[in-house]
Amino acid sequence: SIEQLFYSVENKLGQRFVFRALGYITMAKAGLTEVELEDILSLDNIVLGDVIVASYLKNPLRISYDLVARLKEELEGYLVERQVRNVTLMVWANRHLHLIAQKLYLSNEEDVHQMHSLLAEYFLGAWSGGRKKIFTYDNNHFTSLNISHHKNPHHQQSHEKTSSDKYSYDRQTPEQPWVFQCNLLEPDIFFVNHRKMTELVYHLTRSGRTDDLMFGVIMNFSWLYTMIKIGQFEKALTDIDLAYSYTQEKELKFLATTLRSIKLKVLKSPTSLSAELQQRLLPVVTSLPKLRHLLLECDKDGPKY
Repeated sequence: SIEQLFYSVENKLGQRFVFRALGYITMAKAGLTEVELEDILSLDNIVLGDVIVASYLKNPLRISYDLVARLKEELEGYLVERQVRNVTLMVWANRHLHLIAQKLYLSNEEDVHQMHSLLAEYFLGAWSGGRKKIFTYDNNHFTSLNISHHKNPHHQQSHEKTSSDKYSYDRQTPEQPWVFQCNLLEPDIFFVNHRKMTELVYHLTRSGRTDDLMFGVIMNFSWLYTMIKIGQFEKALTDIDLAYSYTQEKELKFLATTLRSIKLKVLKSPTSLSAELQQRLLPVVTSLPKLRHLLLECDKDGPKY
């Protein structure tokens, strides 16, 4: 049976690794690329604690690619590749497999919440640019594996008595801008980060990260401008309404109303977005203080476009 296949893969590659890897592929809105999966698992301390031995704690701290390659090989024909906007995504071959994986790997609510949150951090680019993430490991776990960690250069003698040591490591995950620009002098020539567009709001809402949803997406001028530029004005309004339903922040309701009122102008000329927003938001910012963030963004990023 399919369950038996999954259990045998867990035995070969490690239960926590398989649980999380297949869980992330299953919960992603449109699947994940191999590189994304490798990056995400490298941010997941639960997986790292299982696959990294203490003597190998080093910067950058990442899982090895061959684990992902072996997982793909073991599930060949079950995990398939799908091309979406020139990106190769790993997805389940059919709905039945997706439902079985969901039942096996996404039944614990606390785990699911934590995993959505980690995917949101990844697509926010929270750990990119050399920012280090803490890795807490349990000495007893490594002792039980009969591994001495005296080789670990980060380990200080003074920490010997604690059962849990904390160190920060660079996980080498990528920046996640809304658009990739080839030439800053030609802002109209860009490639949209469709992966971020597809996944981020979905994982932010499911992990309850309302501040990130509000300030990392909705009140982000680059997001708004890009959505308009690529013909997704209505989708932007839907996302703002969705964010309002989660947060009940009156600023979002006002922003949606404002955008509807300037729709024709900004669709005709997207570069007018910054000026149009400033003109309408400035008079109300004292009574709707959270709009200040967007006004500052208009000031900072508006001239780029």
